[in-house]
Amino acid sequence: MGVEMAKAKERESYRSKLKAMGLRHTLPREQILAYLDSKNTHPTPEELYLGLKKKGYNIGLSTVYLNLQVLREAGLLWEFKDQKGNTRYDGFSERHHHLFCLQCGSIEDVLDKDLPAFDTAPIKQAIEAKKGWFVEEARLEIRGICTECQ
Repeated sequence: MGVEMAKAKERESYRSKLKAMGLRHTLPREQILAYLDSKNTHPTPEELYLGLKKKGYNIGLSTVYLNLQVLREAGLLWEFKDQKGNTRYDGFSERHHHLFCLQCGSIEDVLDKDLPAFDTAPIKQAIEAKKGWFVEEARLEIRGICTECQ
């Protein structure tokens, strides 16, 4: 009974997130959000597809791609490139940055709150003034060697 209640609450949480962004709740969207929520991974669309299939979900690769685009455009996911140029997705909603291992390619989250104050406002203002761009967001990307590779 406790597990079923937790799953129902989780499902309602995804419905609320989708509704707040003006999106209709669908099972693939819920499955993608749940997968990205429960894993500390940053999968490519293909890795996400294989992970969902492994969990027993009946979902197609094109459905994964379509919903990743919709969820990203709604601001529920963050899309980024790894050091090899692969597109990866992140569903972790707390403000954070990424640590990239230059040897094995692993990616780890580092929370904004765990870093010294990092004010992006001067960076955004300088770029806007010098380049004429409107900067929506600035994120920190840290590259180095992980503990496993040291």
